[in-house]
Amino acid sequence: MLALERHRRLVSFVNARGSLRTAEVAAELGVTEETVRRDFEKLECEGALVRTHGGALRIEAGRGESPLGERMAQNVGAKTRIARAALAHLRDGSVVFFDSSTTVLQLAALLPPEKRVTVLTNSLPTAMALLEKPGVAVHMLGGQVGGSSFSCTGRAAWLGLELLRLDAAFFSCRGIHPAHGLSEASEDHATLKSHVIHRADSAILLADHSKTTMHANHYFAQLAEIDLWITDQEPDSSVLEAANRSGARWEAAL
Repeated sequence: MLALERHRRLVSFVNARGSLRTAEVAAELGVTEETVRRDFEKLECEGALVRTHGGALRIEAGRGESPLGERMAQNVGAKTRIARAALAHLRDGSVVFFDSSTTVLQLAALLPPEKRVTVLTNSLPTAMALLEKPGVAVHMLGGQVGGSSFSCTGRAAWLGLELLRLDAAFFSCRGIHPAHGLSEASEDHATLKSHVIHRADSAILLADHSKTTMHANHYFAQLAEIDLWITDQEPDSSVLEAANRSGARWEAAL
């Protein structure tokens, strides 16, 4: 098989499957693992995929920010379990940040009405869900409103973070890479989350297992900067090893 055809097939494979293992692809194409590793290296330089230890991941950045409705329909059961588990880490009297992810929106919806917390958020749907909870004080970040995410970003949002001290930040991401960390499709969302993580006493990631097969261009945090990762099942082996090396705690929501 010519290299050009092999590269075309590798890109097709990774886009369809989300992630590839070097050994499995080598056997499937009838070439050596070293050949596949060289192919992955070339394709990464071309921006077609991103290499990981033992394989490669699909790049999600080209899609940009997915519409809210589309994201809400994905992995609903996993997001609900993660959100329920996150409730145990939300203390009465605390001041927290909720991002514009659909997993955190689920957390807002599940929050008991009597829970007494102060929430700073950049998400219009999350703010609306929290307004139904009499025990919650809602502070909305300003900034430019994104039409696909219904959330605010930009300099005004960053400045709004200075208003309150954050006990904890609850957020998600587009992808989790074992070496490069957490990524987002939007530079504005990545920048805001980076600011939030550095201001919060505790950074709590709510992300299901599918995030370990995704990758976006805008990185905003290393796994070592995460205090707790709540997911729906044991992470991919390469990401799990990276999390354990970094000291990041993780728990699987039942």
